[in-house]
Amino acid sequence: MSSVNTAAVVIVSLLGLGCDRDSGAIGDRAGEITLDSTKRYQTIVGWEATAQAGQDQAGFTRLRDSLITLVVDDLGINRLRLELRSGIENPVDYETLFNSGSISREEWHCNRYATVNDDADPNHINETGFQWAAFDHVVEQVVLPVKRRMQANGEKLYLNLNYVAFAKKVCAGKTYDHLNPEEYAEFILAAVTHLRAKYGLIPDALEIILEPDNTRHWKSGTTIGHAIVAVTRRLRDAGFTLEIIAPSTKRMSAMIPYLRDIERVPGAIDQVTEFSYHRYGGVSDENLRKIAAATTRYRRRAAMLEHIGSGYMNLHEDLELGINSAWQQYALAFQSNAAAKDGGGTYVILNASDSLNPVIRLGERSRYLRQYFRYVRRGAVRFSASSNTRRFSPLAFVNTDGRYVLVVKADSAGTFTVKDLPPGTYGVSYTTAEGTGVTEREVARGATFSASIPAAGVITVFAQPVRGPGSGVQR
Repeated sequence: MSSVNTAAVVIVSLLGLGCDRDSGAIGDRAGEITLDSTKRYQTIVGWEATAQAGQDQAGFTRLRDSLITLVVDDLGINRLRLELRSGIENPVDYETLFNSGSISREEWHCNRYATVNDDADPNHINETGFQWAAFDHVVEQVVLPVKRRMQANGEKLYLNLNYVAFAKKVCAGKTYDHLNPEEYAEFILAAVTHLRAKYGLIPDALEIILEPDNTRHWKSGTTIGHAIVAVTRRLRDAGFTLEIIAPSTKRMSAMIPYLRDIERVPGAIDQVTEFSYHRYGGVSDENLRKIAAATTRYRRRAAMLEHIGSGYMNLHEDLELGINSAWQQYALAFQSNAAAKDGGGTYVILNASDSLNPVIRLGERSRYLRQYFRYVRRGAVRFSASSNTRRFSPLAFVNTDGRYVLVVKADSAGTFTVKDLPPGTYGVSYTTAEGTGVTEREVARGATFSASIPAAGVITVFAQPVRGPGSGVQR
């Protein structure tokens, strides 16, 4: 991965417990972190973003490559949420009409989640009853470019197809047909078939419904359960095997009650691969521990898949207490102006108001998230790491290539030593309020070392690959 220029590189010594810099100048007594690779926890599936990058704005194509290079190569995004609005099932293309200025925003709002059944038979897909133009635009402008960039890096994109139906915004007189499990299954199959036929894409997962506790119709987990049973059967009969993500509640505290209701539908809970939640309410350590317990009980993964404003502290909690395997703040980017605030709703700040000097940079929270995303890759397994001080909170991982990564949340400046790290060549970087970490820093070989951070932030220790003739340092 390429690195950003504004950075601070940690001073390390792997040949002893000393530090190249006087530790007393930046912290008190050194912390001690102990690793135990025999005690293992979750496997990481991906760092997710919603496939929204400002692609509807003029001039986006000029910025796209730089934006995608930043989020894939530098930040480390490797999983996308592709939203599938219920209103695609309609003989009228309201999205295109609105984008062309042919209808008002009010009329668009009334219709974007309303459905008009393609025909009376849920076992027959009438192609003229679905409007894919806006959906395809996201695929072509965001999903495929991210996929290609990841392939160039030797990685595979994890694509999450997420059904969205905020039908409480549907105006009086409009209809919504997808509470019928068979009609829902037909719609999902139509989307998956469309993606394969037009783009050769098959999603890795289906997220059954976005924020059911924030909708008019999906208030019960049993509704989700019936949808799961119907759609998995329909997809399987058509030759598709997608992982199932549910219940994706708006409130963290609502996840467990929804799971209980899903379990009431015979066969439904067995089809779910990943238990998901958001952080817009009911957030507590107790609820995170309940989520972790559910992953153990059902032998499933957990994922926090949206919270505008979340940063590394929430991520660290979700990984440590909630045993998360995937995580999302929100969108890749929205185009904004210089006066727009960084509210943590996008990973990247994108300001093209000056077309000759566009601004494309990581958001403030993303600078810290980078210390996790960039180094801990898909398939990495978290293992035990303990600290003798609350000032340093460690999370340890081993990537699929066997390289170790240690991410430490530092509440203040200081020095720590690490015990039981395998001998090898390591790089270390940190992010604080004053600087964003630089990678590709090689340090001497050894098994125990000390490292320092000059202020609160996140510091990452990562094993470097073996270098051979003509090879360069890789992530």
